[in-house]
Amino acid sequence: MIDQVLSAIVSKLNTYIGSLDPEVILGNISFADTNQETVMQNLGDKVVISVVNIQQEETLRNLPYRRTVYTNGIPEVVERQPEIHLNVFLLISANKNTYSTALQRISQVIAFFQRQFVFTPADTPVLGTLQLNRVIFDLYSTRFEELNQLWSVMGGKYIPSVIYKMRMAVIQDAPQSGSGIITEINLQTQVLGTQQ
Repeated sequence: MIDQVLSAIVSKLNTYIGSLDPEVILGNISFADTNQETVMQNLGDKVVISVVNIQQEETLRNLPYRRTVYTNGIPEVVERQPEIHLNVFLLISANKNTYSTALQRISQVIAFFQRQFVFTPADTPVLGTLQLNRVIFDLYSTRFEELNQLWSVMGGKYIPSVIYKMRMAVIQDAPQSGSGIITEINLQTQVLGTQQ
């Protein structure tokens, strides 16, 4: 699911930038400094989108839910585990041959998400096929220490980049299971009175 959403966003970003060859790609920017020629060719002179962290949005975690469905007029209660709401952190790096072009590409990425930061099935059809109502991109500000640690973990030297948090990617793969339905209510009351 995450790959399909990001592929759609990459396509939109490439259209927005408007270069003849696609400049924005999905990839692991930590491989940019490797000695493997094929990897360097794939990531060289590109804007690379790398997933650097995936977190569950804890505030939206619910308990399993039950609902009543009707099959041939007969009510049936089904139970399902709640979906997972994700925050996917993206490092968008301009691995360009010239520094000024790298800064220009980062500016274009920021302008793209400033223009449209909420994507819905109406403008991004793949979201409908994935049963996602919307995907939201927020610019994520980091402190210098966090940025230094991130690039250290990535094993590379800093290049112009920006971090976005992609919110509300919902993953639901839990099967529905049957659950009991209330068919009878036993109302047993006990009246306690005072004796006179």
